[in-house]
Amino acid sequence: QGLVFDLFVKTLDEEIRSAKNSGSYDLGIKTMKGQSVTFIQKPQSFVFRGLTAPDETVELYAIQQDKGLSPEKMMEMYNDVKDVNNPDSVAANNGNSDSSDQDQGWFGTRRTRKFIIKTGFYVDNRDYLTKSEKVFFIQNHDNHNDKCLVARPNLGVYTENKDSLRTKFNKGAFTRNPVSVQRAMEIWEREYELADIPYSENYQVSCPGRHKESYVFAGGIVPILNKILRSGRYYGDNEKIKRPFNVVRVEVTNAAELNADMIQQPATPEEVQDDDVEMLAADPVVGDEDDIGKGVARELANKTSKVRFRGAITKYHDNDKNSNLDPTGSYFVKFSDGRKMEMDADQVNHARRKFEKEVNRLVSVGMPREDASSTEEQTKLASLAKTKLRKPILYDGDENPEEFERHFEQEFTGAVPDAIVGLEFWKDGLHEVVLQNLSEELLQMGVETTRSLYNLEKLERAEAQGEEDEKM
Repeated sequence: QGLVFDLFVKTLDEEIRSAKNSGSYDLGIKTMKGQSVTFIQKPQSFVFRGLTAPDETVELYAIQQDKGLSPEKMMEMYNDVKDVNNPDSVAANNGNSDSSDQDQGWFGTRRTRKFIIKTGFYVDNRDYLTKSEKVFFIQNHDNHNDKCLVARPNLGVYTENKDSLRTKFNKGAFTRNPVSVQRAMEIWEREYELADIPYSENYQVSCPGRHKESYVFAGGIVPILNKILRSGRYYGDNEKIKRPFNVVRVEVTNAAELNADMIQQPATPEEVQDDDVEMLAADPVVGDEDDIGKGVARELANKTSKVRFRGAITKYHDNDKNSNLDPTGSYFVKFSDGRKMEMDADQVNHARRKFEKEVNRLVSVGMPREDASSTEEQTKLASLAKTKLRKPILYDGDENPEEFERHFEQEFTGAVPDAIVGLEFWKDGLHEVVLQNLSEELLQMGVETTRSLYNLEKLERAEAQGEEDEKM
């Protein structure tokens, strides 16, 4: 995934070179944070490159964030700050009184007066706020850093430039002195409850709810990145236009829940583990000519991959070389990579179980057992049977000219990951515009739809079946 992301960033950098050269572009990965971050459902899956890359998919994930920070978590954060820093640097107390101007950090004459932001709780109590005062926790790490850590009940934790904060202080957006912890937490609890609404709604002026829904494109987006950005009305050549997307990383807690239904599905060849070998039954060798031709298998593995070779027993020599086993003789086997080996009864029975595991795996994805058990070269039909037919959302006769993207959508059949890196278009509804514009452009270019790919796959299997029938 690291190599894919490097290419992703490189392509993205080329696309927005002019903005980057102007200094108006800040590339970085934004991590979606919150009290909880979950996928709302399994992703939508699209094939946008037709026959050029029929197995390459782009997924669209719908993500639900609770961006808020509960009173309990806020107090944990506050206590951690007190433990790490000098207690004198935290300008909030447990009483009801506010700190003095001197404690706050105001100093100098009126003309040269300078404001040093001190860590603590601050309140916005201006008249326009009708339901509750607004409470902020501001942590100033040090006077040499140009940013502070800010926390809000409805928005969680974020960073803000000190110049921006000083401007707000000067305009009266905050109390100049930190307030007591007791007062701050009373407001915090009230705001946290008020914010239990969608992010698209406000519980009062400038105070959005804490439940935000976002959409992220992931998967094979690099080859069509330029088309995606263009579909999002971003051309990378206008310094005055803010880019409507972020490169984001998402880690969710409910992937296992979304994958729960996969337990009942047949395992794919890659999903059966070596631990299953001993659970599979295979006819044991008996020590005579009946063993000749029986299938065996062996595996070669390293840290990143595994290769499986099939083979067959070619000879049995009753030489009593293994007197503690039954049969006592030696077996000679030959594998598909050309390697020949001598095995005892235990070794060959183990290889038989591996072979049976391989057979069961192939049968589970639709291959006839006769073909799966064959130790000869696989037929074209058997090879095609290893993969399942895709399931397009639209079949022949199902058309909706206003939903272009459905022509390229297919049923998502993989496992939902617990982390993704992708592209978020943060403006409301812009992900739908991207899908519509991108799909319309691809249809005009004549790119094959998932329905066309499905029909071609069916035709290929039918032709392979016809070839098999002619041989019989």
